[in-house]
Amino acid sequence: MKNKLSLYIYSTLCITAASTSCKKFLDTDSPSNFTQEYIYANSNEAVKGVYSIYALFNQDAFTSRLSDSFIPNTDVEVGGVGSAPDNSRRDIWSMEATDANGDIRTVWENAYNAINRANIAVEGIEQSPRATQADMKQLLGEAKALRALWYYWLINYWGDVPFKLKPTRGGDTLYLSRTDRGVILSTLIQDLISVEPGMKPAADVEYGVERVNREFVQGLIARLALCRGGYWLYPDMIMRRKEDYKDYYQIARDYAHKAIYDWGRTLNPSFAAVFDNQSKWIVDSKTDVLYEVAFQPGFGDVGWNIGMAVDAGDHNYGSGSTYKPLAPSYAYSFDTLDARLAKTVAFIKYDKTLTQAPISITGLGIGNWSRLLMPTPSGPTSAKGTGINWPIMRLSDVMLMYAEAENELNNGPTGAAIEMLKTVRKRAFNSAYWTEKVDAYVAGVATGKDAFFNAIVNERAWELGGECIRHYDLIRWNLFGKKIAEAKQKLAQMGENAVNGAGPYDYLPVNLYYRIKADKTIEWFGGIFRKSPVLPPLKDSPSKGDNPDGYTRTPWMSALYNTTTNGPADYILRSWRGYKDESGNAPVPYILPLHSSVVSSSLGSLKNEGYNF
Repeated sequence: MKNKLSLYIYSTLCITAASTSCKKFLDTDSPSNFTQEYIYANSNEAVKGVYSIYALFNQDAFTSRLSDSFIPNTDVEVGGVGSAPDNSRRDIWSMEATDANGDIRTVWENAYNAINRANIAVEGIEQSPRATQADMKQLLGEAKALRALWYYWLINYWGDVPFKLKPTRGGDTLYLSRTDRGVILSTLIQDLISVEPGMKPAADVEYGVERVNREFVQGLIARLALCRGGYWLYPDMIMRRKEDYKDYYQIARDYAHKAIYDWGRTLNPSFAAVFDNQSKWIVDSKTDVLYEVAFQPGFGDVGWNIGMAVDAGDHNYGSGSTYKPLAPSYAYSFDTLDARLAKTVAFIKYDKTLTQAPISITGLGIGNWSRLLMPTPSGPTSAKGTGINWPIMRLSDVMLMYAEAENELNNGPTGAAIEMLKTVRKRAFNSAYWTEKVDAYVAGVATGKDAFFNAIVNERAWELGGECIRHYDLIRWNLFGKKIAEAKQKLAQMGENAVNGAGPYDYLPVNLYYRIKADKTIEWFGGIFRKSPVLPPLKDSPSKGDNPDGYTRTPWMSALYNTTTNGPADYILRSWRGYKDESGNAPVPYILPLHSSVVSSSLGSLKNEGYNF
């Protein structure tokens, strides 16, 4: 069941924490009405200051934006886009956001408030007479890691950003210019390397993986290092990486190794159980999850704007859906024997009577989380505030980062890299299929550096789909444009082949046929991965049309094809509208403009320049 950490953070601390200022992005208030010296005099008080940083995860800027619904559309998660830009989060999805987009300002301001609270905590702990105590070292690591995490998100959306490691006080210069993101990342990596040895593993931290812990920080160092060693978009619209990138792959390799091997962690035998535990408010600090954002019931949006869709009704579970559905091309990329398919991709929703119902192929849900598993339903009118935790990093993620770094550093896969890929895939398949799906598959992709890298690219999609981290990977790999182009081409071909009955995807169903069983679950006629066989003959009135024996027809691949234009449906044309290159060779305009209010309040220190703004 849910432990007390989230309650402590979100009920007690949110009352004492100061309100967020919106005047300037660095103009923030102290997280307490007490003096800094008092707060950080001992660990019992210092923990409150550090928890004030965690509290900002509870803002809409994170819960219904940055965590899952702020990301641009990729080859995995694809939010629905209208016929024209509407100055909403949909413009971020389609890469058409302007400096008037309110979501941009909301996330920016929350990020810098979190960073300033972290700066206050870091300074207070470092100046505390108890700074050398074990509990204070742990708190220092938490504050620095949370600061690094917010900066990581900032640079992945805005590129070079203002960088400040000291708390803002009266008289300080508030009008900072941008700092090169390479400098930011290098500084943060070394900062975390310096505090990591003084931190405690999750097993020794109160509340476990609901707090930042040593193995998560090791994994975060690896993530930051791969970002530092990867590609970035520059104002001249060219993707580049630094010449010293391999130095950072080595750091990533070393710290991923520590996170994997130093603490005796193993993957949960069940992929589905990782997420079901979160939906059931069970905190598992021993297997997959290295760190997850803690939400007390009444807080958090997991299961509301991401997860299994449930319509409001007379039941007590309330309503929820998925803002960022999964791309059909992604869903059909899975091996049908892969256990991750059934958990990740939701082909159904629950209606107002909790009866299963089909959803459209352009609205495929992210099934990882379900409000129907909550131990205490929150009532028929509930929506937000499910109390379901959100994962920031999992062990399998670190395993794949390790395999990637090994492959890059050694110009091809090593035995250790191969073993990591096998470990991740073994959980995905029943042991009866390991010879083919694990051993033979990995042997086939371990023939060289490029083949193994491509396998890592695919495996990260299958393993981490729905967790909304794909675009961070695509950026650093310089594959964003290529993967968008591939997705569009595959989607168009899937629809055309299915409708016209010719081509490599002609086996896909134009329509689906289903009926509802006595237990309120769906039964598909012929399945969803191949054309339905000839339907049985009608048993009574011809008025049943194409619904023999209680089956109902619903459009499927036909939704991807426009029979009027004999071309791609609007879904394909709109979803990545801000990216114009059909070849996928041009860089993706993923860098967001600064909100106009941020520019105007900076008194000239910040501008929207370059990036084709």
